[in-house]
Amino acid sequence: MNIKKIIAVIAVGASLLTAVGCGDKKGSESSFSSNNTSKSERTAKPTEAWEDIVPAADGPKLYLSNTTVKAGEIAEITLSVKDAKEKWSMCGIHVTYDNALTCEMRDAEKRYIHYSLGDASTYNTASVGMLWEEGLPDVLTENNMGCLFFTETFDGDWGGDGDIASFYLKVPDDAKSGTVYKLGFYYRDTDRFSNAAGDRAMEKYVFENWTGGSVTVE
Repeated sequence: MNIKKIIAVIAVGASLLTAVGCGDKKGSESSFSSNNTSKSERTAKPTEAWEDIVPAADGPKLYLSNTTVKAGEIAEITLSVKDAKEKWSMCGIHVTYDNALTCEMRDAEKRYIHYSLGDASTYNTASVGMLWEEGLPDVLTENNMGCLFFTETFDGDWGGDGDIASFYLKVPDDAKSGTVYKLGFYYRDTDRFSNAAGDRAMEKYVFENWTGGSVTVE
């Protein structure tokens, strides 16, 4: 087990806590455009650090599930990846959701969310899931979106294909049948989907091609 990488995962999680604790709404926030996800599901403005990087022609593709549940039930939403088997060693990702939904917590005081790992995470060495509650950027609050953060690491490029992790969101008891709650991504410049070689062309491809999901009420 690579202790340095485990520390890196904890550090990425700590960067989120720092933003929450300081109420930083701007600073390191930014994101990438995509034809796959609407404006309400993500934001779009590459940072200077990415401007000179040409994205790979193809690569791993992140996507969120489309789930149907009844009013008052807890929806399981899943973050998955394809075309990624043994191609990645670390991820740090912000997932957005309609704030009418309530994120299920493992430790509300410390902001640790309830999550379960999927097959793509079988060989990870550490993982952290947290809720971003305070100091959300304007683009999220103005669009009534909540945000959670998930990060994990591997000792080498042992990240797999398939489901990375599932998170749990409670649907309002009075939600009307047919209501669709959008799920998406938000990019901060501390976010990662990288391999052991630190291939930023692959990473930029990932961030430009991720796809949102939804929770639909029966």
